[in-house]
Amino acid sequence: LIFLLYCCSSNEKQTANETQINPNVNRFLLQGSDLLKQHNFTQALAFADSADKYATQKADVHFFKGRVYSELGRFAEAEQAYKNTLEDMPGYKGVWNNLGNNAYRQQNFSLAIDFYKKELTLGRATIPLRALGRAFVELGQTDSARAYFEKAIELDDKYTAAYFNLAQLEEDEGNLKKALKYSSRAYGIEPENLEYRYVYSTLLVQLNRGSEAIYNLKEIVRQWPWHHGAHYNLGRALIEAGQQVDGKKYLEQAEQVRAAQAKIDHLENTVRALPDDPYSYAALAFALRKAGRYNDAMHSYKVALYLDQDNFDIWNNVANLYLLQGDTITALETYNYIVTRNPELTDIWLNMGVVYALSNQKEKARNAWNRILVAEPNNASAQNFLRKLN
Repeated sequence: LIFLLYCCSSNEKQTANETQINPNVNRFLLQGSDLLKQHNFTQALAFADSADKYATQKADVHFFKGRVYSELGRFAEAEQAYKNTLEDMPGYKGVWNNLGNNAYRQQNFSLAIDFYKKELTLGRATIPLRALGRAFVELGQTDSARAYFEKAIELDDKYTAAYFNLAQLEEDEGNLKKALKYSSRAYGIEPENLEYRYVYSTLLVQLNRGSEAIYNLKEIVRQWPWHHGAHYNLGRALIEAGQQVDGKKYLEQAEQVRAAQAKIDHLENTVRALPDDPYSYAALAFALRKAGRYNDAMHSYKVALYLDQDNFDIWNNVANLYLLQGDTITALETYNYIVTRNPELTDIWLNMGVVYALSNQKEKARNAWNRILVAEPNNASAQNFLRKLN
């Protein structure tokens, strides 16, 4: 599920005046936002603290900290940060919405509804209206949910998320043609959104129009190889189209993917039960990485590092994941950070040398492997790599 967080203050004049008094506040918060997008939570909070030193009106700083703590799943800290925001600026838009999101994530849907309604007292907006609909769905109050989704669309007839939620609601109610209409609307506005594309395609399969969905489902499987439903519905669509062999292959793959997802679900439950355990997050990250969900894996690894910043095994996993994502520069920066903190880690020097060699930075590779031989003159791996390099 996607939890939409407001990212700016409602009082643009206040923020603009603050920036004119001291531009460092806005600069530090923008840098912090960039770090948050990269899941660099500790650094993001450090920039928030830097902004705090210069800010005379601190609502924006508190709000940003609330966003960071929300991303970390540190709900008590997030709540306190949002309360601090309201103490400084009672009408700050987005606070009640984000508190609602956090309550929703903790499955306290009635409390989430109360928060979303408080957000609406500050002005009608699509995000809290849609959020109310989602919370009412979880409580089984589908008429109320439908009404709020429709209210969001009345405000913005191109609000794809609300069409998408209506499609899901109608599908759950068995109204497949209505669901297809709404999913078609969302997909038509945002054709690159794989989630909308998936729901639209699966509805075609359920309506015995699977041949129309084959192309889309193949593309979804290519981009989301971990998605059980995409494999399963593609298998159904292919069999319906007379392609029995390929269809059965995807159905078999669907079972394999389902088993992997079951393990991820179990690890997510463990994280919820042990929110202060970095190893629980690291285990979840490993499973997500194995499934090909690299961005989700990075998020979990970075939460683990927030909890245990000196865990070099996790840092090494982060560097390796950057490599899998094709980000050689950040991988090397991470390896260098690790050996700066702990220069005795032979495996890190070894890995770093390999990446330098593959990047055609032979002198840096040689230096990394020679660094190993200073401490371990008989290290066979370093010796072999140096021979190949020469």
